[in-house]
Amino acid sequence: MYAAAPHRGAVRAVIPRAPAAGPRARLRAVLLRQWRHAQRAAAMNVPAGTVKRGRA
Repeated sequence: MYAAAPHRGAVRAVIPRAPAAGPRARLRAVLLRQWRHAQRAAAMNVPAGTVKRGRA
């Protein structure tokens, strides 16, 4: 059924990874994350920095 696939999925190693984000993209992501965090804290009526991100 999957006979055409190479041993141990070697195809994945050949595919190049996505390029690392540049400094501007990284800064934008950080600022967006902080803004989202502040909005979430404000919506819950708690000080920023006290809300956990993601899974606890």
